[in-house]
Amino acid sequence: MNLKSLRLFRLIVLRGSLAGAAEQLHLSQSAASRLIALLEDELRLKLFTRSRRRLLLTPEGELFFQEAEHILVGVDELPRIAEDIRGKNREKFTLVTSVPLGTCLVSPAISDMRKLHPGFDCRIHIEGRFEIENKVARRRYNLGLLSLPITNATVDLQIEPVLQARVEALLPRKHRLAGRQSVHAEDLLEEDMVTLQPHQLWRRRLDEVFAAAGAKPRVAIETTSTMMVHQLVRDGNGLSLMDRTCARLHEDDALTFMPVEPARWVTYACIFPPGGRPPLADLFIDSLRGYVRRLCREQGEAASSFRLLPPPGQQAGRETGAGRR
Repeated sequence: MNLKSLRLFRLIVLRGSLAGAAEQLHLSQSAASRLIALLEDELRLKLFTRSRRRLLLTPEGELFFQEAEHILVGVDELPRIAEDIRGKNREKFTLVTSVPLGTCLVSPAISDMRKLHPGFDCRIHIEGRFEIENKVARRRYNLGLLSLPITNATVDLQIEPVLQARVEALLPRKHRLAGRQSVHAEDLLEEDMVTLQPHQLWRRRLDEVFAAAGAKPRVAIETTSTMMVHQLVRDGNGLSLMDRTCARLHEDDALTFMPVEPARWVTYACIFPPGGRPPLADLFIDSLRGYVRRLCREQGEAASSFRLLPPPGQQAGRETGAGRR
């Protein structure tokens, strides 16, 4: 398949103009039109329709673009990858995770790594859960960070559980329940709940907490974003259930976490491709554990909300988030 025709197709979609795309690739408009016609013929798909001198994607063209975009972005990266390999002066570290874990765990851990190793660099990608599992399996990334269990990967991954975080209620500090040591599902029955949509993990966890009490939550707002849940609670729209890997709160924050009884824990793990654990993974995991210990020292209330899990081969047992002083 002609790579130039694929690049032309992508540019037409992104720029919205055959003329602009042709100019960028130093082609005449007639040559560009022929390339698109050849691509459509090879694919046996009608990619564009014409409307008042504009090219508009057909439904088939839209689907093809969604898939081809990922491939072409990767192709565009090939010269940089080759340069990195030729240089051999630094080990590249690519990590993929979700927005909340990236904000609350990965960013401070990477910051600690770079303080210890100023020459260290990395690339951090944000993906959905399905993409995290499968792209690590396909070696697109060195390491992924997500909650267990693994459900979507098409091959067996290397999995190293790193920590557990307790499920807690997220609520305003001035809320009527905020003075308690913990809450039960029964305490939340009359509260408006802000949560994710039913197919998402934190929504399932919320439903499980209420189901264990023989009840259903009163869901006031659903969203697709954990960060949006956090903001909606902050703006007074209700309460939610999450853990401290989902939101970074400060001592003077208007929100607080409160443990839910009976205790439920979510396990977070680093995942690696089969046989593909990078040397920098150990440094990242050590930095991640170190950050959790520091967080629990600085915010005493967080100490009971984390459990650090021992590295493989060490004596079984759990280390609390307060950790070794």
